[in-house]
Amino acid sequence: MSTIEYHYQTMGRILSYLVNAGLSRVDFDPSDAMDIMTHRIGDEEEVLRTFADVLYWMKDEGLIRVRRIQEFDGGYAFNGVQLTSKGVSIVQTKPNDPDLGESIEKKVSVKGELEASVYTKIGSFVGGLIGGATQAMSG
Repeated sequence: MSTIEYHYQTMGRILSYLVNAGLSRVDFDPSDAMDIMTHRIGDEEEVLRTFADVLYWMKDEGLIRVRRIQEFDGGYAFNGVQLTSKGVSIVQTKPNDPDLGESIEKKVSVKGELEASVYTKIGSFVGGLIGGATQAMSG
């Protein structure tokens, strides 16, 4: 698995968690990262850094809002995380991939754990949508 695929999978898992939380604000700390990232590459420090990097990217791209980010020795804490209207719109968009079903929202709402490849496809789809929108705006 390439690094970008690992990051897509991480994003897919975070989005799944947030979709299932609705519009409730959630807090992510290092233990949440380890629970959400059931497929891990590297040691715990690397896993936590990947989780934080993906959350930072999602925030910078406007998918999520974060009330406060705390950095401390051994990790990060993201407080008051929730999907933005852009994030909600993206998880409701119909993907072209039949493995993702009618929408990400519906796919992740199904009971049970999805396969790792599905989380990767979710992240790839979202990254592609954001990249496509950026490319269209720059014309």
